[in-house]
Amino acid sequence: MIVPAVTDIVTEVAPEHAVGTALTLQTALGFLLTSISIAAVPHLRAAGGWPLAFGLLAVGPALGIAAMRLLASGRAPRSSMT
Repeated sequence: MIVPAVTDIVTEVAPEHAVGTALTLQTALGFLLTSISIAAVPHLRAAGGWPLAFGLLAVGPALGIAAMRLLASGRAPRSSMT
């Protein structure tokens, strides 16, 4: 199963009048999460070494992939939504 890009799913799932807002929110939250992750790495490494730091950071992408697959499997094209 090929998982489409996050932006594709956001534009198809969001209400038509709120697509721009949804994409802006997605981008802002992505930058926030990235900033927090970058700031956390030195603290995680100091607390338990690189295995702990990378192990905890790997949870986010794994959850993201699972969520995207779930969302992609239940989506419908906007033209068929009423």
